[in-house]
Amino acid sequence: MKNRIIINILGDIEPDEACYKTAMVIQGGLISQTSKGRQYCFATVFKDQIMVEAHKTKLGHSFRVYKND
Repeated sequence: MKNRIIINILGDIEPDEACYKTAMVIQGGLISQTSKGRQYCFATVFKDQIMVEAHKTKLGHSFRVYKND
C-alpha cells in the first residue's frame, strides 16, 4: 500500500515552516469525513495566519500551505 504525502507551498513561506505546520495537522489525526473516507482536518488556521488545507488523494494526502491574508 502506498501512502504519499505532498506539500504544496503557496507564497512566501519557508519550507521548514510548511513542513512543521503540516506535521502538526497530521499529528491531529484523521478527523474529517468525506465520501472518500477519513482524512486530515480540511482546513487549519494557525495564530500566525498560516493555513494548511488537506485533501485526500488516490495515493495518500495532499496539503496546501499559505498565508491566510
